[in-house]
Amino acid sequence: MIKNIIFDLGGVLLDIDLIYCMQQMSALGIDFKAYEQAEKRATAGTKAAVLGEGIVANGAMHLYQTGDISTEEFLEGVKKYCRPDTTTAQVLEAWNTCCIDIPKYRLDKVKELKERGYRISMLSNTNEAHWVKIVNQCFGGQEVVDSLFDHVFLSQEMHMAKPNDDIYLEVLKQLGVEAEECIFIDDSKTNLEAAAALGFHTLHAATSKTKDGKVIGRAEQEWIDEIDKKLQR
Repeated sequence: MIKNIIFDLGGVLLDIDLIYCMQQMSALGIDFKAYEQAEKRATAGTKAAVLGEGIVANGAMHLYQTGDISTEEFLEGVKKYCRPDTTTAQVLEAWNTCCIDIPKYRLDKVKELKERGYRISMLSNTNEAHWVKIVNQCFGGQEVVDSLFDHVFLSQEMHMAKPNDDIYLEVLKQLGVEAEECIFIDDSKTNLEAAAALGFHTLHAATSKTKDGKVIGRAEQEWIDEIDKKLQR
């Protein structure tokens, strides 16, 4: 019986536009091909983290997602590949442009599910810069996060990331539950397949249509349209 609902953040609760973010960083002069090749060489052997469907974080991006380098180290590392006059503040602003907003109706659904007695958690591959913006500008403050979620699991704090088994197993350990008691909602099929292999119930979240950092259309069928049917099984 499902008693625990575990949400991914980006693409599930939070509308994101990773392509727009990359465009904004490219506008600072960064050559992503050169950057990725250099970072892969510098961090050979590190595992990759899946940010969204088809989007993978390697090298320094992965180390930042798992909290193994600081925000300052990450931004300074990126700045080396930008135009000489680029500031750290500009890199941070461009990096954060992928985070658009969290629609109220999704938060209302999370609140409803919690009021129905489900234990609500979040499991996200994220980083300090994004998390600070999301908490303050998208959720509306830490108190909102605390009121909605019983547990928040962040890759940056756990020093591990989806889709690697260790992060799912650590979540189960901290919750003190079996995988069969949980449903995990994510926009990445890779992340969902990894969870399902461990026994989690899963639900694939269709993402909003975005362009130029704005939502231009909702998914035809969001997770909120399917979650109740999943919970009744």
